[in-house]
Amino acid sequence: PQLPQPCRSPRRRVPSRMAGIWAALFGGAQDGGSPGHKAPSFTLAHLHDLYDKLSAFRESDLAKERGGEQVVETVREITEVIVWGEKNDTSFFDFFCEKSILGDFVRVLSLPRAPKTVKVQLLQTLSMFVQNIRREQSLFYLLSNNQVNRLILMPLDFADEEILAYWITLLKSLAMRLDDTTINFFFMSKPEPSFPLYIEATKFFNHRDQMVRATVRTITLRVYAIHFEPMRAFVQRHAEESYFGQLAVHLKGLWHRMNEAAVVAEDATAVQHENDLQQDLLIYLSDVFELGVDKLNQVLSDRLLDCAMIPLLVLGLGAHAPAGAAERAQASQALVPNVALFLLRQVFEIIRCA
Repeated sequence: PQLPQPCRSPRRRVPSRMAGIWAALFGGAQDGGSPGHKAPSFTLAHLHDLYDKLSAFRESDLAKERGGEQVVETVREITEVIVWGEKNDTSFFDFFCEKSILGDFVRVLSLPRAPKTVKVQLLQTLSMFVQNIRREQSLFYLLSNNQVNRLILMPLDFADEEILAYWITLLKSLAMRLDDTTINFFFMSKPEPSFPLYIEATKFFNHRDQMVRATVRTITLRVYAIHFEPMRAFVQRHAEESYFGQLAVHLKGLWHRMNEAAVVAEDATAVQHENDLQQDLLIYLSDVFELGVDKLNQVLSDRLLDCAMIPLLVLGLGAHAPAGAAERAQASQALVPNVALFLLRQVFEIIRCA
């Protein structure tokens, strides 16, 4: 079939269930009410009662009738109080810090028997806190004592798309607060360099859901823009050893599938789908280049050339009847000339800063 138009704006059809989850994450107000609604009335005494309930909660309570529902409701009410207090009365968040309520959230989230509803509520709560905190002092408290890295590394059921959606959104919320100061809460240089926010996010770079992939790309771009040399050295080493090579191999796979759809299956719908995916990835790669981080750009250029462009596009443009076995094996990895030329044009039109 005829190849699609170059640089067509990608469009995605998101599965209805995942679309609903993401709408719940990003839709609706987070200020506790819409105009015309009566302002909520919260008191420190009520917050203290909620804290007593949460701090007394144990895993054995989950076996009781409505045990999970009660802790969900307690966490939800604490969320409302703290978000409202951050905008209206700082004494509420001061109490939150004094009683180390964040530690109780982490404790409950880590309970092996905690049901999905509890974990989802806690992940949603933590995202709302990170998004709504405005005072620097409050933000620093949330990020202190390595609580954030423990949260990021906490084992969760990522096969559950709802758990993954809320978790990856929490990581994005944290990444949006990254700057040259807060990076010190996320990147640990001792005893050995570690950067859970970045490393854990990149593990989902080729996830089947487009919104998860887009969130991972946003997180990495936020990281690359930070000017902190120890962190940059760590990220560059990770890019050299795995991530940028994985991106190049993923792009190579998309090009192979597009070639098969066009030449073998002659499936126009499949060609368009693979073209959308590879355009999306090329736009992300262009965004990385445009950040102007020279060492990262060099690594990314090398990986793209060595793993994808030369073995597929360049060899595809020079396709000929191979004589020897080695040449035939190499040629089998290349694309047909018209597909190779189409993709090479897209690379040069989309990536302008390499």
